[in-house]
Amino acid sequence: MFTIAVASFVRSSGRSASWLFLPLILYIGYGLSLIQVGLLVSALVPLSVLVNLYGGAAADRYGRRSFVVWPPLGSALTFFALYELWHQGIVVLMSLWAVIVVLTNLQQPAQNAMMGDVTQQGDRSVAFGIQRVFANAGFALAPAVGGLLATSFGLSIVFLMAAITSAGEGIVLVSFLKETFRGTARDGPSGEGTSESSGQRWAARIRAPFRDRFLLTFGILGFCLTLATQQFGTPLSLFMATVQHLPYSEIGLVYSLNGVVVVGLQIPISWGIRRRQLLWMGVGILLYGAAFLVFDLSPGFMVNLGAIFVLTLGEDITSPTQNAVLSGLSGRSRRGSYFAAYNVFTSSAQAIAPSLGALLLGFGYHVLWLPFSLLTVAVAIGYAWLHHRDHEPPSAPPEEGRPGAASNPVTPATTVTGAKHTGFGHSGP
Repeated sequence: MFTIAVASFVRSSGRSASWLFLPLILYIGYGLSLIQVGLLVSALVPLSVLVNLYGGAAADRYGRRSFVVWPPLGSALTFFALYELWHQGIVVLMSLWAVIVVLTNLQQPAQNAMMGDVTQQGDRSVAFGIQRVFANAGFALAPAVGGLLATSFGLSIVFLMAAITSAGEGIVLVSFLKETFRGTARDGPSGEGTSESSGQRWAARIRAPFRDRFLLTFGILGFCLTLATQQFGTPLSLFMATVQHLPYSEIGLVYSLNGVVVVGLQIPISWGIRRRQLLWMGVGILLYGAAFLVFDLSPGFMVNLGAIFVLTLGEDITSPTQNAVLSGLSGRSRRGSYFAAYNVFTSSAQAIAPSLGALLLGFGYHVLWLPFSLLTVAVAIGYAWLHHRDHEPPSAPPEEGRPGAASNPVTPATTVTGAKHTGFGHSGP
């Protein structure tokens, strides 16, 4: 768990700046309109959905480690190519960014599944909270440093930062990360002795989580949650640059405060939300809505800091809690697939959110922030309804699947010490 957390710190200390400043590179460096920026950022999300589904199922079948340790090294090379070639045209820029999307979505389901593998249900919100503390310690540095460097060396410097830190992440993971689940393929092909083809077995593995009614309901709410929370990314950075006319350095500081608040408050918040998790999800999204109402006042830099503080409290509640709920819905042999299935809902919202936010911003910032504030209220009501219907999310024993899921996972090849926590996703991104 701590190996993944340290790697998350190294990664986010550079890569998160590229996520924040890419819309500005498209808007300022290429002179695109707000809606064109939103559409370009959204265009790659369907690819991320497909890769995520494959990555989750593959991590269940072939084991987690290889899908976690190797993508960062590929990302490092791709970010360096972006630094050198970003000015060669939109096609080159977005093609290289597509490679980053593929590698990231191969890694994330396996990494989240690993966190679930080595923790028990009551500890998972704290465990994912610890990971977020490390990641956001890096996120507290990257936007501020990236903003200052971009002022002196140009926006493309953020790609070089991302290349260096991605390489560092890969080195940490290759050196220290142990396997937590070696996959069902070690027992031989599933469906052996039947007439099912390999493609049919893969399709069955990918479809299985979508038969879980709780996951479907939770996923629909996750879609709406993500549609609102993603306004923190591309739309907010464009809002601060084009409506409030803040310099790069102040934009970076606003986002850095997000990381500072996570580092300071994530763990105590995680300890306080281990029960009634669905109700806490509703509270968290309402805090996002409150921050959006403050942005609607368009006050400027100092009040933006207060809004980001409130928004980050909501993020500290919703982000680790989603992962904690998902980790408990299945046993090891299906955990990666469950994370990937939920990501179908959230990634679909990510495909819409940047372009929708940029489009609404083009009509005026009131048209952006007020509707999304109302959406957060609706989502909070949905989580309250799901809580009162099911009381607590269903959970499976750590070595067993839920009814109808595979229940004969392979014993992990390597035991992870300290799995029970005694004592941490933006798209930070």
